[in-house]
Amino acid sequence: MRSRFPAINTRVLTAVLVVSIPVLLIGAAIVLSIGQSRLHDNAAARLAQNAEYTAATVDAYVFRRILDAAVLGRVPDVRQAADAGNKTPYSQAAVLEMDRKWQTDGHGTAEESGLLRSAASRFLADIVGHDSIYREILVTDRHGRLVAASNVTSDYYQGDEDWWRESLDGGRGRVVVSDVRRDQSAGVYAFDISVPVPAPSGEDLAGVMKIVADSREMLVGIAGLELGTSGEAMLVRPDGSIVFSRRAYDPKTRFFAAELLRQHLEERQQLKQEPGPLTFTAAGVEEGSTRLVAVAPGQLARSYPNLTWLVALSVERDEITAPFRSLVWYLVIVFALTAIAVLGIALWLSLRLAAPGFDPAVDMHLVEHAPHLDDAAHSR
Repeated sequence: MRSRFPAINTRVLTAVLVVSIPVLLIGAAIVLSIGQSRLHDNAAARLAQNAEYTAATVDAYVFRRILDAAVLGRVPDVRQAADAGNKTPYSQAAVLEMDRKWQTDGHGTAEESGLLRSAASRFLADIVGHDSIYREILVTDRHGRLVAASNVTSDYYQGDEDWWRESLDGGRGRVVVSDVRRDQSAGVYAFDISVPVPAPSGEDLAGVMKIVADSREMLVGIAGLELGTSGEAMLVRPDGSIVFSRRAYDPKTRFFAAELLRQHLEERQQLKQEPGPLTFTAAGVEEGSTRLVAVAPGQLARSYPNLTWLVALSVERDEITAPFRSLVWYLVIVFALTAIAVLGIALWLSLRLAAPGFDPAVDMHLVEHAPHLDDAAHSR
C-alpha cells in the first residue's frame, strides 16, 4: 500500500508564517538601521576629533612662530639698525628715487648702498640660511625705509604696504599675521608675521620687522593625516576658498561643500552658539558620491580676526560603511537560517494538528481541573 503524504493544516502554517516572518524582517531592518547609524555617528565623532586636533596643531605652530618673531625683533643688532635708520632725515623724493632704483636693479642698488653687509642683515641672512621655514626677513625704520634684510627684496620702500601700516599702528606697534598667499619676493606660498622693533634704549617703537614663513611647515599636520583611501584634508576659509590642500589645486578652486559650510556657519551664528566642530554629509566631486565632512575652527581668529581658517576633513561614506556591508551578508545568512527554522516549526505544527486521530486534550496534555474550593463556595 503506497504511503500518503500527511495533510497540512494550511491555516496554522499561514498564521505562523504571517506572524513570524514580518517580525523577523522588521527586527532585521531595525538592527541594520541602528548599526549603520551608530557606525556613521562614531565615524563622524572620530573625524571631528581629528579636525579639532589638527586645528590645534596649526594654532600652536603659528603662535610659536609669532613668539620667535617677537624674540628676533628684540635682537640688539636689529634694534640698532632700525634706530640708526631713524637718524637719517626722511625725504619723500629720496625714498621714491631709491625705491625706483631698487625695483630696477635690486642687487646692484643693494650692493651699492651696502645695506646687505650690515651686522643686522648678516644676522638675518644666517637665520634664513639655517632655517628653511624662514624665507625672508626684513627690517624697516619708523618711516618704512628698508634698513636690513636677509636678501634682496622686491622693493625698498615698505611704508605703502598694508602690513607695515597695520604693524606700525600709529606708532604704538602691534603684531600682525597675514593670510597665506604667494609672496613675490620669496617666491613661495607663505604667511607674513610683522612685529614691532623697539629702540635700543627702551620700548619706544624704532621700526617694524617682517618675516615671511613658508606655509608648508605649518601645514605638515594636515598633509600627514591618515584618513583612509578616500580621505581628504584641507585648510579652508568660511567663504569656501582653499588655503591648503594635500592634493594639487587651482587657487580659484573652492571647497566642494562650500555652500553647506556657509549655511551651517550662518545658522550657528544666528543661534549664537560657541565655535566648535561641525559634521555633515555633502555630495562629493565625483558624480553620485557622498562624503562625510567634519570642520573645526582654530583659535587664531580670537587674536587675529583675519585668520578665520577652518580644518576640513572628509571621507567617502561608502568607505565608512564598507565593514558594515560585509557584516550584512552574515546577517542575511542568519536571517535565512532563522526563516528555515521558523518554516520547519510551522510545518511540524501544521502536520501535527492535521494528523488523523489527533486529540488536543490528550496529545497536548489538556486536562480539566476540579474547581477550587473557594470558587465552589462562592458559587453557592
